[in-house]
Amino acid sequence: MRQVERFLSGQRSQIVSEIEEQMRAAAADLDFERAGRLKQRLESLVSLDDRQQVTFSAEVNVDLVGIYREETISAACVFVVREGRTVRSVELILDKGLDVSEEELVSGFVKRYYDETADLPAEVDLTLELPDADVMGGGSPRSAAVPVTSIIRRGEKRHLLDMACDNAHHALVRYMVRTGYADDRTNQALLQLESALALASPPMRIECFDVSTLHGRFTVASMVVFSNGRPDKAQYRRFKIHADLDEANDVLSMEEVLGRRYAPERMADERFGSRPDLLVVDGGKPQLTAAMNQLEALGLDIPVCGLAKADEEVFVPWDDTPVVLPSGSASLYLIKQVRDESHRFAITFHRELRDKAMTVSVLDEVPGVGPKRKRAIMRRFCSLKRLRAATVEEIAGVEGIPADVARSVYDAIHA
Repeated sequence: MRQVERFLSGQRSQIVSEIEEQMRAAAADLDFERAGRLKQRLESLVSLDDRQQVTFSAEVNVDLVGIYREETISAACVFVVREGRTVRSVELILDKGLDVSEEELVSGFVKRYYDETADLPAEVDLTLELPDADVMGGGSPRSAAVPVTSIIRRGEKRHLLDMACDNAHHALVRYMVRTGYADDRTNQALLQLESALALASPPMRIECFDVSTLHGRFTVASMVVFSNGRPDKAQYRRFKIHADLDEANDVLSMEEVLGRRYAPERMADERFGSRPDLLVVDGGKPQLTAAMNQLEALGLDIPVCGLAKADEEVFVPWDDTPVVLPSGSASLYLIKQVRDESHRFAITFHRELRDKAMTVSVLDEVPGVGPKRKRAIMRRFCSLKRLRAATVEEIAGVEGIPADVARSVYDAIHA
């Protein structure tokens, strides 16, 4: 049993040497039956080693720890390398996720894991630097002696660390599917929002608006929709702000986009979906006030709140004090996800408009490029980034663009 324990912990070469010595001793004593059994045992061990990947030199005894986290849950995968071979992997589900920092999550896992395991490596390799790596032992003198190596950037160890992170991701996905975790979290989030925001029912349809601008130029707004707690991308909409703004003004922009979205003709338009159960605006009290004023002017009674970026505070119409959703709660994660998706959608549209404008302004200065050729180039490349990445031959491939004009465009873009 002690041999089995040592074998499973990776001490293979020592066990092979012991069995070889026992086999020779049995043969010397003319106990050929015992020698035969030992030989079969030895061949079994060798065949196991043949099927196992040799990763490093025989002196390497290391654990490589990968972690993947999502919401308030995460998974860890430990690749156990003994005598240069990856002898096994250990996968564990943790009850910590995005509600703690990555350093705290990894540090806490390493301390607990090596306080409890009996199989201590010569070193532990991680994907990030830990401030307390020199005192990782926590409450156990044994684990305190395990050196922690952070920031492995290249080589076979880095490859195995990346594989460990992938395995942790797959382990977490399997756990979430097996337990119905995602559906439970979504239901919890909707019920928590109903309670925290004093809604009449769970917000099955949430609409969120965000404004993106560059000092008042290329100002756009986004509308994202979450149905039953999940993104409903077919319902996403984006708006160009028509107001003549000399500088960024989120309040006026928010008033305009809400006035357009909730105008009677839009409310009757099936392409905009049904009336929302909750309206979320990206911002604090000023944006919330603008939304309330616009809804009141339209004669609409739609529950609305504002989510400030700084402290993740939720502003509500009936109280000057913001609602603070519990850290790590399903409701906070959902409303942040809604806000972040709205921000992503708005800034993507803003950058598209800005890139097109920059491309057009550059092309205006190129001799031989008139409105027709400019439209052809824009249809082909769409943005300054793509045009800059194009070769002279690719630009000349645009219909109506001669080779000399293509060279002029290329030179102007890279000037």
